[in-house]
Amino acid sequence: MITILGGGIAGVSLARTLAVRGRRDVVVFDPHPPATGSTGLAGGFRTQFTSELNIALALASRPFFVERAEHIGFQPVGYLYLAEDLVTAQELERRAEIQVAAGLPITHPDPASLAPFLDTSRVMATNFCHLDGTFSPAALLHLLTEEAREAGAAFRYTCEAGPQDLAAEIVIIASGIWSRQVGAALGVDLVVEAVERHVFQVVPGIPLPESVPFIIDAASGWSMRERDGRLLILPPGDASQWEETRAWLERSIPVASIDQPEDHWAGFYEMTFDQHPLVGETSFWAAVP
Repeated sequence: MITILGGGIAGVSLARTLAVRGRRDVVVFDPHPPATGSTGLAGGFRTQFTSELNIALALASRPFFVERAEHIGFQPVGYLYLAEDLVTAQELERRAEIQVAAGLPITHPDPASLAPFLDTSRVMATNFCHLDGTFSPAALLHLLTEEAREAGAAFRYTCEAGPQDLAAEIVIIASGIWSRQVGAALGVDLVVEAVERHVFQVVPGIPLPESVPFIIDAASGWSMRERDGRLLILPPGDASQWEETRAWLERSIPVASIDQPEDHWAGFYEMTFDQHPLVGETSFWAAVP
């Protein structure tokens, strides 16, 4: 038996892969309902990393998203990085050199051509890759779960793993922000911290273009994407106050700087010591994206 502790996208995709490859004894446990941790945030797919390995992994996974685009809402609208100062512009140039060498079609468009609602008067440089895009995290989790079930995996949401489950042939910790807590209970030290992230949903004052890229201010970390005619605004760090977000919108997207957002929710990123995944074998396997 293979026990997977964690039913987010990481745990479920692993369960699917194992089941598709012939394991009929994979069971996923999660004490929480589906999509209540990192999975429930904004839903962005990107290839624009600064590590050749991460770029290669993203490119290898992209066909999965393309083939299932209709089911998971995948839209290849691209990621657009903005630089508003010389240091950040030079950093984008450095990234582009790495990414182009790794096979990414990086371009440097006029941001107004992709997002005319932006105030681009301060933008000095851009990086854009059309291979990137957006998707629905909940839809992806649902699809992965269904494909895993069809291949023979079993799921136990809102259910703790029992002693017999933890005595399985292989136990995999894929518990997101709870991985450190789960690992400690099993005698494994996983350096994973929870970082709360907020999303504000805004109805802009104008119709949006047909395709809006996932936009990131490379220096500050502010980012946004379009969904169903709305803008989802993600402040950097753990910023949670609307007034702070509204002030950024007034500066960057004036048409979206409204009195109150239409909706607001929060989720968590699991952060490792070097902001890269933990994957490997101790007394248990760990898979923390």
